[in-house]
Amino acid sequence: MSMMLPANCPAPLSQKPTLPTGLSITRRSRFAVKANGSASIQARTVARSVLALMLGTGDSAERTTRRIENCLTELVAIAYTRTRGHDMLCEVWLDSEHVFISVEHDEALPVHADQTTVGLNVVKTIADDYGTHINGTIHQTWAAIRRV
Repeated sequence: MSMMLPANCPAPLSQKPTLPTGLSITRRSRFAVKANGSASIQARTVARSVLALMLGTGDSAERTTRRIENCLTELVAIAYTRTRGHDMLCEVWLDSEHVFISVEHDEALPVHADQTTVGLNVVKTIADDYGTHINGTIHQTWAAIRRV
């Protein structure tokens, strides 16, 4: 007797993606990237592996992953301009309908137009919602993307 997976269950992975040493997957994963010019690429690379484990494979997962990668790339680029430290903390988590991403930074995003607002316009276009939380002196800019 063969067992059928429920329709809403993600397809099993053809092979387990490799993750950076020390990174484990739950419904919420945090990882640090170096605060330098390649931070966006670093974050995107780690997020792709994390999302493959969280979302599984298939066309729907791939479309969602691409939206998240593009949005995360912009968030990290924005946060990098507002970070004084050596590392930036990124986070990916999900619920039944959305994937959430966030990046921590030291300074508030600008209120008036500058180069950062161009990146925020990209985030606004990709994400279903976004915002910034302040926890003491740390700012966390986040975005929510509906799973397709």
